[in-house]
Amino acid sequence: MNVWLSSGAEHAWYPREPKPATPWEGEVDGLMRAQASAIDDKTRKAAWDRVQQIVHDQVPCIFVVNPDAMCAVSPKLRNAAPAPVWPQVFWNADQLAVSP
Repeated sequence: MNVWLSSGAEHAWYPREPKPATPWEGEVDGLMRAQASAIDDKTRKAAWDRVQQIVHDQVPCIFVVNPDAMCAVSPKLRNAAPAPVWPQVFWNADQLAVSP
């Protein structure tokens, strides 16, 4: 919610807007509030599908980089594979092994 609402602190293209800058942002605000309070899955999905269509059509931002993430493990730890997305601490714990 904090990314998609125009008033959200994590709103990627204009954080904490006092009011939506464009009509489509106002529509996204309404749809996000509607899906967050919807009781049935069909209503929630319809609202979210429309949000995705608006974002696809308007292309308000394009993410082109990811920050480097570094993980350190003991040389005794085998099969460690940090997750490719944040947070990288979620590893393949079911496959970890410790060598003697």
